[in-house]
Amino acid sequence: MYVMGVDAGGTKTRCMICDEKEHIVGRGEAGAAQHQMYGIAQTKENLTLAVERALTQAKLCLSDISYAVLGMSGADGEDDFALLIPAVGEVLSDVPYEVLHDSWIGLRAALGGANGLIEGVVSICGTGAAHAGMNGRGERLTLRNLDYITGNCGGGGELCERALHYAFRSEEGTYDKSLLEELIPPIFEVKTMEEVCGLIKNDGPNEKQRYGIPIVVFEAAKRGDGVAAKLLSDMGREEGRYAAAVIKKLGMTEKKVPVVLIGSLFQTGEHLLIDAYMEQVHMAAPQAYPVILKEEPVLGAVRFALDKMRR
Repeated sequence: MYVMGVDAGGTKTRCMICDEKEHIVGRGEAGAAQHQMYGIAQTKENLTLAVERALTQAKLCLSDISYAVLGMSGADGEDDFALLIPAVGEVLSDVPYEVLHDSWIGLRAALGGANGLIEGVVSICGTGAAHAGMNGRGERLTLRNLDYITGNCGGGGELCERALHYAFRSEEGTYDKSLLEELIPPIFEVKTMEEVCGLIKNDGPNEKQRYGIPIVVFEAAKRGDGVAAKLLSDMGREEGRYAAAVIKKLGMTEKKVPVVLIGSLFQTGEHLLIDAYMEQVHMAAPQAYPVILKEEPVLGAVRFALDKMRR
């Protein structure tokens, strides 16, 4: 018996095929598969590539797969599932499958929990940000996790914009001086923020630049830059407020709640970000504790698929 797990996000798509003992027999990777950011056509294309590459490495066909679970960034509401479920069906043909928000596979990878019953909260802070949770009664809550207008914020995209904002203000003298003024231009292969302005005025930063800017924010913070440090701690506090709200709504304020931190920004282990996050969480649940995911999130999708086959 073989099962398939997929982690489809705003940066990469990872596919993993395992046998019934969770031994990995095949892996595949492709680009982003986030329909809200890049459209359903690109989502299908990169899902297909990741799946085909995993099957090739495993020397298997789709007909060999007993069940598949896909954790997908952007699987937020009914309208999202109405797009994603048929798209996944076209990719997987006759393979039985389930589409989940990607937060759930991260929670499953971090905390175990046979048959999908896991008590805890998960916060993602990577390309974007998302938050969800489940209590001991099996009640689930996923926040809207859409965009700034609909109440969401956080992640690398927002950090990129805020870093640029304060780098320009540093250069113009309208805010505190920051190392970001020096560190950002090389990402654009220029020497000054004035040249950066000329490049992004019409087109905005490209994908490579958007990826590079958050990295230099963390670098500047480590070098003692007050503006960069504030950007990270402010983001941590905001993400912590979302997690605290999930805890309250699920009635877990008196419990020792595991709070799973997923995504490239949390994976840095940066205390400015994580300490500010936990400060807000502890205001809701004093006994809550952070769990930084060490397993690959895609493994959570595999485990959900194995749960399904063992029932």
